[in-house]
Amino acid sequence: MKLFQDNTSIECLSAEIISRKIINSSYMVINNVGKCFLYKCSRNSEAVIKKELSPKEAIYNQNSALDLDDILEAENISVAMKSKRAPKIFKVGAHSHRHNAQTCMSDNYTFAMITKQVPNNPFAIPPHEIIPVQPKEIKE
Repeated sequence: MKLFQDNTSIECLSAEIISRKIINSSYMVINNVGKCFLYKCSRNSEAVIKKELSPKEAIYNQNSALDLDDILEAENISVAMKSKRAPKIFKVGAHSHRHNAQTCMSDNYTFAMITKQVPNNPFAIPPHEIIPVQPKEIKE
């Protein structure tokens, strides 16, 4: 399913990120996951789920898409990847007709969210909400 509206997000164990400009930003701490690298993708970006979570339950945002091959398409996307070191970013020639792109493949927990949708797409009414998942209690 293609997702294209502001605050729409995906969560997965592996994702392919494609964008004309990928910039590593900082770290983000996610409850139940830990420290994640944060990337800002701009200029026509997309994120595709390549491997689903197991069990298939949202970890950060209750409204996240979790199905295999769900796609985020937007002008800007924020991506958080759980990794011991920053994943490599590769350049791809002529991804969208004439424009070059950068791509990155995650191999661990990934959270991606649309921060700016493509202009001329209708906005969600009411807007999508980010609802944090409550940390699970440990049973003893």
